Amino acid sequence: MYATPSRARSAAVCAATLCAVGAMALPAVAAPSPSSAGVSPLDRQLLTAAHQGNLWEITTGQQARSGATTACVKRVGADLVRDHRTLDAGVTRTAARLGVTLPSGQTAAQLRQTAALKSLSGKAAYDAAWLKAQYPGHVQTLALIDKEIASGTNPTVKSLAKSARPVVARHIRMVDHGVCHA
Repeated sequence: MYATPSRARSAAVCAATLCAVGAMALPAVAAPSPSSAGVSPLDRQLLTAAHQGNLWEITTGQQARSGATTACVKRVGADLVRDHRTLDAGVTRTAARLGVTLPSGQTAAQLRQTAALKSLSGKAAYDAAWLKAQYPGHVQTLALIDKEIASGTNPTVKSLAKSARPVVARHIRMVDHGVCHA
């Protein structure tokens, strides 16, 4: 990536903040139901974080369609909506099959970030803010995916992570010095 030191530092701070807030926002893990036997805490964490991340990406992607000032950000937003709807369908199907209950909505931090972006809707600053907001969430998700692939215990969740990895990696390239930064 072609990150400046200040951009890299900002991204690291944002990612660390999202990780901390996201981890605190995760619901307590209840005792496993018989159908969720063989699902580790890491498997549950991936399913939960992926679902909430997908909900946020769909919401902010839809928001970009009307709030962005450039065709490029509108197009990337539409791509993210399409891809995260597909990813979330797999997450919700897998969670249901394994008896893992998913949260019904985004985290409080995600809702605040969505509101902050919405306040910029239609303004010149929106596009850069939207792209910047997308980066740390995708980086955090990719790190969790890699952790699941390496250490997860449920083969179905690991397979889901493996199939999501190239999509999330492509999104990172799109929003960090990608198609809209040319």
